[in-house]
Amino acid sequence: ADSKNLEFHINEGKKLKIREIVINGNNSISDFWVNWQLKDTKPWNWYTPWRGKWDPAEFDNDKENLKTYYRNKGYRDFNINDEYIEITQDNKGLRLVLDVTEGPLYYFRNFSWEGNYLYSDSKLQNTLGLKSGDVFSKMKFDIAVSEKVTPLYMDKGYFYFQIIPNVLPIGQDSLDVNFKISENNIVKVRKILISGNEKTDENVIRRELMIFPGDVFSRKKLLDSYRDIFILNFFNNVIPNVLPVDEDQVDLTLEVSEKSTGQANFSMGYNQVHGFTGGGGFEFPNFRGKGQTLSITYNRGLSGQSSTDNTSIGYNSYNNSVDAASYQSFSLSFTEPWLFDTPNLVGASFFYTERGTGTGNYLPFDIKQIGGSSRWGRRFKWPDLFFKGSWMFKASRNTYFSNIKGDLTGYFGDGISSLVDFTDGRYAFQTSGVSFTQVITRDNRDHPEFPTEGSKFNWTSTFSGSFLGGDEDYHKHVFDIKWFTPLMRKFVMHQVIKLGVLDQIIVEDEQSVIPPSARFVMGGSGMPYGEMLRGYSDNSVGPFGSYNRGGSITLKYSMELRLLLS
Repeated sequence: ADSKNLEFHINEGKKLKIREIVINGNNSISDFWVNWQLKDTKPWNWYTPWRGKWDPAEFDNDKENLKTYYRNKGYRDFNINDEYIEITQDNKGLRLVLDVTEGPLYYFRNFSWEGNYLYSDSKLQNTLGLKSGDVFSKMKFDIAVSEKVTPLYMDKGYFYFQIIPNVLPIGQDSLDVNFKISENNIVKVRKILISGNEKTDENVIRRELMIFPGDVFSRKKLLDSYRDIFILNFFNNVIPNVLPVDEDQVDLTLEVSEKSTGQANFSMGYNQVHGFTGGGGFEFPNFRGKGQTLSITYNRGLSGQSSTDNTSIGYNSYNNSVDAASYQSFSLSFTEPWLFDTPNLVGASFFYTERGTGTGNYLPFDIKQIGGSSRWGRRFKWPDLFFKGSWMFKASRNTYFSNIKGDLTGYFGDGISSLVDFTDGRYAFQTSGVSFTQVITRDNRDHPEFPTEGSKFNWTSTFSGSFLGGDEDYHKHVFDIKWFTPLMRKFVMHQVIKLGVLDQIIVEDEQSVIPPSARFVMGGSGMPYGEMLRGYSDNSVGPFGSYNRGGSITLKYSMELRLLLS
């Protein structure tokens, strides 16, 4: 008798979405740019049916985005006074209303410094990069303090350096800024601790360090060391940290997350000329955990198309003794980047390739190549530590086959006519190549696979033949510059400029030629040799006769927008 049952009748009603967002009080910034800052709170439209959801947590984040936007535009006193949601007049959705106060547009007036003994006021002011009359921007101000002034001291060992800015409004629209600095003591590195390297030798990581125990602490050297370890591409992540020990010493820690030390790949495909092709290989980018690279690959045609009568395949004519789908390649390479723990790189490679005419070979003859190379490289200390150089000696034996002698003389010139052999029903022309190549590289990208800033420059010069021997006589020079510029959010602009020139070295030898692999060709994927050029078929850009003969000069500029998805 003392209890009762309660029964609740709930009418959920129709689920409504935001149909309209109204901003009141924005006199200086347009509705478009205000709404643009509301990243997740968007009105529903028929062409954006996924929008319109009301989420209080996302709306709180959007309000902070809006405040940050205004304060970076100079409106330091911006405030959201009120917000409310109401039903639209047609009862079909929600109407979100924001009442804001922009406040005045502020400008910097005076800057003053206290407590600085190492650097003068003028030095600090020039480093700050802000001056009287500049529009206030919270983001630019914070970056100037933390990324410009602070590193001045951190790079000199003042790890406990502190800077406290006091911003004082003056009049209606001016700001005076006073910086109070505590320089504190210079600190030294006591220990450098490395963790997470279960497969990689610790020495592989330590030899990339720019800072060592006993050194005066330097923020720049720590970040440069972090970058050099990351650019090895052996690790998924590298996390540097500084642990205070006492007022005069710190410990440095580097926590790494390793990638797999070996990769296997197998592939199979089909095309009309080569039929089924397939193969695979093994690549060990951190072989035995010692930073060495070992690569073995093999590919070949799995089936072929042998003609039973004289048939034109590509630009060549084949009779019943020729396999039009002939294709196979093998390569083996090994690189030791730190010989005897010195910054000297050594490497060697061997390759063997057979290509019939078709999609893998745009020329009117088959090609067989066998050769090898040896390489030595070294890091430079000048002009800066991002520079490296390598020098390669390469030797190869190249044979070109065709059923029509004119295919060979038409490409290499009539001077080789007496040097063309006829064996087993085919014409063959053979050359030997001996070359020396120098590569100068500067690479300051922030990531080996998905760089968001920095650049990579390559200058490659090749001298072939002449007094080196062989009968491929030419010199070739290529400049390749890639740079990456961060844009908004996760977008990165990637630009490439490539310039190359090729010229023959005149020798008294009628067999002297420039091999097809040395000439410049563009289009498609750039395989097996050539320059990638999106929007064009493979090997389709260059000086044409009945086929692409390859050029002696190349100039390419490309620009693309990249979006990092993960």
